[in-house]
Amino acid sequence: MGSYVQWIYHGEQSLMRDDNEVIYSEDENEEHDNDDEIHTMLEEASGRSFVDFSEETTGNNVSDNMSDKEAKKFDKLLKEAKCELYPGCKKFSKLSFVVKLLHLKVYNQWSNKSFDMLLELLKEALPTGATLHKSYYDAKNMLQGLGLEYISIHACKNDCVLYWAKHKDRQECPYCGTSRWKIDNGREKKIPHKVLRYFPLKPRLQRLFMSKKTSVNMRWHKEKHLDEENVLKHPADSEAWKEFDKNHPWFSQEPRNIRLGLVTDGFNPFSNMSTSYSMWPIILVPYNLPPWKCFKDPFMIMSLLIPGPQAPGKDIDVYLHPLIDELKDLWNDGVETFDASTGKCFKMHAVVLWTINDFPAYGKFLNYLLF
Repeated sequence: MGSYVQWIYHGEQSLMRDDNEVIYSEDENEEHDNDDEIHTMLEEASGRSFVDFSEETTGNNVSDNMSDKEAKKFDKLLKEAKCELYPGCKKFSKLSFVVKLLHLKVYNQWSNKSFDMLLELLKEALPTGATLHKSYYDAKNMLQGLGLEYISIHACKNDCVLYWAKHKDRQECPYCGTSRWKIDNGREKKIPHKVLRYFPLKPRLQRLFMSKKTSVNMRWHKEKHLDEENVLKHPADSEAWKEFDKNHPWFSQEPRNIRLGLVTDGFNPFSNMSTSYSMWPIILVPYNLPPWKCFKDPFMIMSLLIPGPQAPGKDIDVYLHPLIDELKDLWNDGVETFDASTGKCFKMHAVVLWTINDFPAYGKFLNYLLF
């Protein structure tokens, strides 16, 4: 229709194209999107912008900042990214398919058993030669090269101590004498009473600077934030932030040093059941980011997951020890960090400026913060 005005701004596809324009099918576009997503993920994990899936690329030549162990894990990831899901498959690599499956598992709260059952069914449905993993355990282990590990630390049944550091080899609590392990019919089973999940903070803070865009945003509070008198738009406008800068000029001179907020509260993971159970996540928020980003899910960093069934109460300090030790190290010594936006390394320090919690949780923290 010659008189038809084509309006492309509400989702219509353009019908006009140059004769020399290369047209991709929907499947081809999706294939390129999958490659781009995995490419970006591997770039940010390596801290370099030249990762490709060629045969010559390995973990040893991707990043100078990787240890030998990390390079081997990353080399394995690259191989998985090059591996077809099944012979002739162009839409998914083994890595991209597993990443999407794991995303669906988390988003829809699938159990580990249901995920294993799905993998078994997919293995039967896919053509001969499919490279899909057999279990959730195997799929999760494949992603270790991304630096998403956590540490399981056993805890005393009565919240007296963590079996960690100098106590890691003890078989009973040094304070109350309770066995580290559960007892069944008088027999000791090698199953701990409680397990703290600890997510090391340093690699997660370093990861913020491995994306060029996020790295620039981590300097927003210094380079782009406009300070208006009597207007509080961001924590950088607060008296506490300004007083901290005044007292610690060495910290404030480097805008990439990270100021954190610590958030916690108990929750019942079985909220749809009558079971009474309380777990306590400890979450850290980087306040360097603009206010419209710092409280978004991708930037909220899980640090600790304190087990139940009861709230830790005044003994929460026992579970905070690994995090406090790492925060002390980040304050005193810092950690060498690669900045993707500049292509250079710098010494990153971090500090917790605030805690965010309700009054009951505040009372529990106060017991520890006033030591």
